[in-house]
Amino acid sequence: MPRLTRFAAVSLVVGAVAAVAACGSSSTGPTAVPDISGTWTVGASVSNAGLQVTCSLQGTATVQQSGSNFTGNFTGSTTTCTGPGGTVAGNADGPITGGQIVGSTVSYNDGQGCAYTGTVTGTPANRIQGSATCQLAVAGQTYTFTGTWTAGR
Repeated sequence: MPRLTRFAAVSLVVGAVAAVAACGSSSTGPTAVPDISGTWTVGASVSNAGLQVTCSLQGTATVQQSGSNFTGNFTGSTTTCTGPGGTVAGNADGPITGGQIVGSTVSYNDGQGCAYTGTVTGTPANRIQGSATCQLAVAGQTYTFTGTWTAGR
């Protein structure tokens, strides 16, 4: 369960931060890339029904942006995974890499088996909601965890 907690938590947090990236669009021409740089409060939850495991996360993401690309770090996180074997707590602090912004959609992969997508709202961008899908190894077998995440500032 500790390995599951670390992967799920890191994936959720990073995904949540990545989702912060997109903003509105214009019907009259190309849309300026929204500025998502800065600090975001992130929350996420992923689960696997077959394993009966749910993991939740809270923390802070700091995002650096260059054009339609972004990176960052997730810090001060707390994670909790609960399943038939009990509850395990930890953190998901780590890097955010490979972030992309296309219109109002952000996408991100954490390099540990999780992919994130989300939609940014607000002018300036101040909220994001999205989904996360993770392929995580537990006791030598790969399982799919899915869920949602949000970020706000």
